[in-house]
Amino acid sequence: MLQAPDEKTKWQVICEQAVFEHPHITVSMEAIRLPDGQIIPEWPRFYSGDFVNAVVLNKEKEVMILEGYQHGLEASSWQVLGSHLEKDGEPYETIQQELLQMSGYQSDNWIYLGSFVVDADHHGGVGHFFCALDAVQTAQPENGPNLAQIRWVSLKDLHYALLDGRIAGASYAINAALTLLTLPRLSH
Repeated sequence: MLQAPDEKTKWQVICEQAVFEHPHITVSMEAIRLPDGQIIPEWPRFYSGDFVNAVVLNKEKEVMILEGYQHGLEASSWQVLGSHLEKDGEPYETIQQELLQMSGYQSDNWIYLGSFVVDADHHGGVGHFFCALDAVQTAQPENGPNLAQIRWVSLKDLHYALLDGRIAGASYAINAALTLLTLPRLSH
């Protein structure tokens, strides 16, 4: 859990100016006063939006993997379910809706795994991570462009995919690792 800084350690933002704004990313420069009085005149800070990810398991304990090209990676890789959050969007509702729309699956058994800032120095956004257990298909996926193929893999395959590069996106790797750390605790 994040600990609020005391006045002796907190950096003070003197001013902030947006230097680039786009619907998908904003970059600002901040002037910062450090606790010792030193001033950093230009500290870059970016915001690319908050998002949600979920590792989804079916009743057979297989993991839903989305496989497809991602332009930021410039490659195809294994992905877990995810969505950007709309402004003031609620993470839990957003990921449930994304699961149903993307795959036609639903789950009544969700585990919240935590929320993390993307870049501790420059922010980036906040990722909210979940695991859905016992997912069942209750509908057909909504029609529309689906850039990734759905596959079901074992937990062992998910584990190895973290190590061999099949999962190349950091947010997907975080979600997979948190899931693999959490699942053994549930069986006790």
